Amino acid sequence: MKLAKIERPSKRLLEDLKRISSATAWGVLSSLGINSTFMKGIFPLKPGIKMVGPAQTLHYLPLREDMQYTPEEFRKSAAMILAEETQPGDVIVVDSGDPEGYGGMGDIMITGFTVRGAAGMVFNGSIRDSPYVRTLKIPVFCRGAQPSTTPRTMPVAANVMISCGGVLVCPGDILIGDDDGVVVIPKERAEEVAELGLEREKLEGYARKLLEAGKSLSEVYPPKREWLDNPPL
Repeated sequence: MKLAKIERPSKRLLEDLKRISSATAWGVLSSLGINSTFMKGIFPLKPGIKMVGPAQTLHYLPLREDMQYTPEEFRKSAAMILAEETQPGDVIVVDSGDPEGYGGMGDIMITGFTVRGAAGMVFNGSIRDSPYVRTLKIPVFCRGAQPSTTPRTMPVAANVMISCGGVLVCPGDILIGDDDGVVVIPKERAEEVAELGLEREKLEGYARKLLEAGKSLSEVYPPKREWLDNPPL
């Protein structure tokens, strides 16, 4: 299996996107007419983390009882190939094929992607071995945790378009994740989102400071774009 290569964003763009929140990213995308970007029901495994990076995708399907899927075959599966292709800063997005159940990975596989330098992992399902996974530095977003692997699934394709949290994810799209959840930024709009997002963060920073200085809520919200040229403080 040969994986499609993704074009990774510049370091400057990633640094800019790290300065905006998932809420700001969603607000900017919504203002551009792109509303279906927030992954529903997917939250950080532990609070206080931030994730930004380009998506490498992994697609699972249910494993039927009459299908043989040996350990040797699994070693050659899409998941293993993707692990070898992962570069530092990539975000691994897993469509498990069963959002209500097992998300496809536990501690050993997640560790495998962690040591490759992945910037985060997102699962459209639950992970296993959460006590250990919580000790890893990698940000993990999922629907929860469970001890079992049922229903059984198998990784069948990598770096293809997938669905995660009800959102389309294309290889190379940039994900922003924090305590609010995960937002998908179409790779073609990432520069625009970064520019507008930084402006919005600056304006909202002014609004908070004005409130703390005694201004009324109606005076400062919504923030005024004129503040970008004429700072109010």
